Amino acid sequence: MLESPIEAKMNTQKKPMQSGAGKTKTAPKTKEANGNTSAIANKTGPKPNAIAGLPTYVILAAGRGRRLWPVGEAMPKCMIRVLGKPILEWTLDSLHQNASKIVIVVGYKKEMITGHFKDKPYAGKIRFVEQREQKGTGHALLQAESEVKGPFVTVNGDSFAEGAMFELIHHHIQNNKDAHFAIAQKVGDARPFGLFEIQNRTLKSIREKPAEKTAGLVGLGNYYLPQSFFALLQKIKPSPRGEYEITDALNAFAASEKLAVHEFTGYRSEMTYFWDHLDINIHVLVTWMEDARSGTIENGAVVEGKLHLGKGSIIKAGSRIEGPVYIGENCLIGPNAFIRSGSVIENNCHVGTSEIKNSVVMNGANVPHFSYIGDSVLCDNVNLGAGTMIANLRFDNGPIVVHFKDQGKVDSGRRKLGAAIGSGTKVGVNCSINCGVLIGHECKIFPGSKVTHNLDNDTEFKGD
Repeated sequence: MLESPIEAKMNTQKKPMQSGAGKTKTAPKTKEANGNTSAIANKTGPKPNAIAGLPTYVILAAGRGRRLWPVGEAMPKCMIRVLGKPILEWTLDSLHQNASKIVIVVGYKKEMITGHFKDKPYAGKIRFVEQREQKGTGHALLQAESEVKGPFVTVNGDSFAEGAMFELIHHHIQNNKDAHFAIAQKVGDARPFGLFEIQNRTLKSIREKPAEKTAGLVGLGNYYLPQSFFALLQKIKPSPRGEYEITDALNAFAASEKLAVHEFTGYRSEMTYFWDHLDINIHVLVTWMEDARSGTIENGAVVEGKLHLGKGSIIKAGSRIEGPVYIGENCLIGPNAFIRSGSVIENNCHVGTSEIKNSVVMNGANVPHFSYIGDSVLCDNVNLGAGTMIANLRFDNGPIVVHFKDQGKVDSGRRKLGAAIGSGTKVGVNCSINCGVLIGHECKIFPGSKVTHNLDNDTEFKGD
């Protein structure tokens, strides 16, 4: 069972207490299975041309993220934000310099992806193709076939990795452009992944989602492959769950060709559940975020530790910030707000006389009066009435269990975990929300309600 991860990292992150305005610093860098590709017109710049010596990168970004509901319903999974920036943008910022061309396979709410990246400095390298039906990773990769004219690298657009992983990929390609490989990472429990069977540092097979807890090297979705790999994808059959799996083609490739395995030992995380979203934000807060203050800190406000404060944001007198904390642009914090470590507050938010800890408060959300938000995610434009309390701890200190429609009960493995509340939901005054509860989009929760179970989208809830 885990305490909130921020608590284990904070002893080395403290900075001297400061009062009033701080110095401003630069923000941190940071067909069916055999065809029917649907290319989306690339309006992001001139048609990409291959740059000699660099491969094409194919990014699979069509997923919806059902287990991330309600967070993953309002936007494609790859557009969920970390410190206010979509995870796909973190990925592209890390790899674009080492790519001749970037093919992004889009699907669910594709316009959010194409619109966001059309003005980026690397937009001229990007080509979008569409996966019209969600038929598996192999099917998604096939949609990029017409855009690939040589060796290519695959990337899962809905996972998060530090830039060192893409440097590792580039390093091995530059060492030997003809040596194909897979990137792997050692885990203590391979059940959610594809477990690599390896001999002499070469992949022999992938055992998808082993039934028993097994430690070992697992695939991360990052493969350097020849163009001929698409011919293997054309031959695969649907899996028992009716999807075309890239794993089947990789096993066929490994049976006849050498596929080296290189281990990555840095930070990488899947974003499967809403608590993974919390963890990734906390990791970036602690390890990468720099102190950068462009907003206003009134006299009488106290800031301790690292703070990113965006333009137009105000921290009013009587408020206390215990970093690392990220606050975006045009936010009003306080008076008398208490923002504890591990908190991310995006743009255009209002947090009044309330306490927030280890949580993500997305764009336009409001926590104005006398509320407690711990280990939770509030999606865009959520409004909490005065006195809203989100529980994040069971009386018996047991792990928080979360209920999903399609998956049943999932043990989060956490002693502290709050709730996830979908975009546009309004909560009346003096409401309490149990730990591990999922609340859909555009719900209305009437004053004085106790929410002890999940609520579907558009629910009007007056209590049980």
